[in-house]
Amino acid sequence: MAKLVLTAIGDDRRGLVSALSGAVADHGGNWIEGQMARLAGKFAGIVLVDIPDAAREAFTDAVGHLGVLDVTVTPA
Repeated sequence: MAKLVLTAIGDDRRGLVSALSGAVADHGGNWIEGQMARLAGKFAGIVLVDIPDAAREAFTDAVGHLGVLDVTVTPA
């Protein structure tokens, strides 16, 4: 398993956290902990996840295509 830190920033909209957690679950991962904030219509979140090594690249690609978010995935 790879521990990854996911940061996401963008316009706030309904379903963003669900989309992020869905991507984790879809790739066999675990959401370990996270912090989310909403300020002036913007969303910002930082999340620590565990993703199987074999799914790491697919997970990174998937979260990069979630829409209006600027997403960065880095090793923990």
